Order: sequence, then C-alpha cells, then structure tokens
Amino acid sequence: MSNGPSQRPQSQGTTWWGGLLAVAFVAVATAESASSADLAGPQWLNGLCAAAMAVPLATGRRYPTAAVAAAAAAATVQTIWLTPSTDLAMPFLAMLIAAYTAGRYAPHRRVALILLGLCLAEEWTGPIAVNRDPVWDGLFVSLALWAVWLLGRSFLTRANLAQAERARLEAEWERATQIRRAVTAERHAVARDLHDTVAHAVTLMVLQATGSRLIARKDPAAAAAAMASIEKAGRQAMDDLRAMLHVLRQEPDGRPAPPPTLEQLNALVETARSSGVDAVLDTSALTAELPRPLAVTAYRTVQEGLTNAARHAPGAPVGITLRTTPRQLTVTVTNAPAPGDRSSPTTGSGTGLAGLRERVTALGGVLTAGPQPDGGYALAATLPRSPA
Repeated sequence: MSNGPSQRPQSQGTTWWGGLLAVAFVAVATAESASSADLAGPQWLNGLCAAAMAVPLATGRRYPTAAVAAAAAAATVQTIWLTPSTDLAMPFLAMLIAAYTAGRYAPHRRVALILLGLCLAEEWTGPIAVNRDPVWDGLFVSLALWAVWLLGRSFLTRANLAQAERARLEAEWERATQIRRAVTAERHAVARDLHDTVAHAVTLMVLQATGSRLIARKDPAAAAAAMASIEKAGRQAMDDLRAMLHVLRQEPDGRPAPPPTLEQLNALVETARSSGVDAVLDTSALTAELPRPLAVTAYRTVQEGLTNAARHAPGAPVGITLRTTPRQLTVTVTNAPAPGDRSSPTTGSGTGLAGLRERVTALGGVLTAGPQPDGGYALAATLPRSPA
C-alpha cells in the first residue's frame, strides 16, 4: 500500500441506498438506546448521537474524514455522558462502518490510519476506560476495527488498479486511433500520388497510341517515334510506381525517390510535348525558392492540368504560368478549345481534381477549375507562401 494519494474511481456523491441505510440505522439505534436499562440523558440527545454515528453511511463516500470523525465523536459522547455502549450493538456497528469508510474512501493512507486511530481511541476511552468494560472486549473490538479497515483498503487498491487498467486501455486505444488516422491520411496521400502519376502517364500513352494507329501506314517513322514516347512514358510511370511501393513496403535498405520538385517541370512539359501536347511553360515570374510542400503541390497542379488538357482537349495549346509574390504562389494551367470537332478519347473519374483540391486546401490555398468564355478550360491554384 502506498503512502501517496489514492484515486477514487467510483462516484463520490451520496447514494440513495446510503441515505436509506442511514435512516434505518438512526431508527434502530434510537430505539435500542430508548429500550436500554442504562438509558441516560435526554432521548433526543441520544437520537442526535445516533444520527451523527450514521453519517459515514450517508456521506462517507464523499467526505470520509469528516464522516468518520463525526461518528467517533458521537460514539464517545454517548458512551461517556449518555447511554453507555456496553449492552448496545449499534455503537459497535457504527465504529465498524467508520473504520471501513476510513480504509475504503480516505484519499491518503496516512489519513486513513489517523481515522482508524480515532475509532480505536473511542473504544478504549469510552467502553474500556470510563465504563470499565473488559479489556478482552477492547482487544476484540480493536481487532475487528483493524480487519474491516484492511478490507476497505484492499477494495480501494483493487478499484485503483482497475481504474489504472482502464486508463491504460483508453490510452492504448487513443494511440491506436491516432495511428490508424495517420495511416489513413498517408494512404490517401499515396493514392493521390499514384493517381497523379499513373493518370498522367497513361493519358499520354493512350493519346500517342491512338495517333500511332492512325498514322502507322502513312508515316511509319512518326508512328515509331510515338511508340518510343509511349515506351518512355511507361518506363517513367513504372519507376514512379516502384518508388511509391518502396515507401509503402518500408524496406530498410535503399532510399525512396524524393517527391517531385519545380526543377522537374521542364521534363514534365517536355514529355507532354513529345506526346503531341502544345504546352508552353512560363516561370519568368517565379522569383523565389519555394518550400517543398508548395513545390510538390505546384508540380501536381501542372501535371493535373496537362493530363486534363490532353484528355479533354487533345491538340489544343496549353499555357502554364507560375508566379510568386511576397505572399503567395499562383499556378495557372489554361488550354484553348479542342481544334475542330475532336472529341475526348478518354474520360476521367474526377479523382485527380478532388485529390489536388485536398492538397491545396491542406496548405491553406484555393483551387479553381472550370470552363472559360472562349470554350477553353482553366485550372488555377493560389497557395500562401510560408513566412520567411
């Protein structure tokens, strides 16, 4: 048993059954003292002492120190100045209840021992010293008081251990919940990266395969060049997939490929051009180095814009502009309407745009996307820059 404070896991308020037991105790104790041949003092004063001895039943859970002290004082007053407790059972029962209350609900072991000492002092002062009860009675009562006090302490220890176990399980559950949330967020991020990488590469490959099929007989050299571009895009997509799978598997050896940066934009646009996308990149207004999260989001914005333009407006010119100000970064990808009556060879699920919106929103930015008055389409991301 520890000397430090003990937590009380149960509710500390007065229970209805405790109050009911206290009323029953007062009634029985008052009747017992009234029928005793040793009745002394006013009956109402004996009844008042009985009420005080019942306090541990009513409020011992919430106020154990005051309740036990009141019961011990009342029993001492009754035994010394009113009806002696020699032939009464209720004062003895009251001290047993008080000793149990001290052991079960006292917040500190030292306080619990002091309260037990009050109960023992009441027994040896009133019945033994004043009323001259046999010493063997005092020893028996003292042993009984000590036993119920130990019983109360054992219940308190078990309750504290149960509460500590509940707290531990709740903490473990909370940690597991946080881990699951982190894993879910990471999976969503990886899913967005997979979509951005694969959708862009596959869209370009589909466009190039369609063009190759149409010109294979008329211009075999151009078809061969298109097939080479398809091979290059496929290899790049496979490399990106391997890097992402490497991260997911958490292999201890080797290092995963770093996320894309703005330095790779030229290669991205060049790949789109080799697939037949008339893309123009303007970074003349990009005047400052950007933090990695902003650079990755800017890259993904351009990638999504190129993918959408290639899918929905094949052959249309695409303009890409990156501009920085002291407070924000703006990435804009616009494309003109598809030339002639050309229809989209592929359709998208909208996942890429939704994932990109999550990226931008997570950084405190705003993403706008929609058709333009001239029939084209514009995708724009405005991202706040981190403070210098």
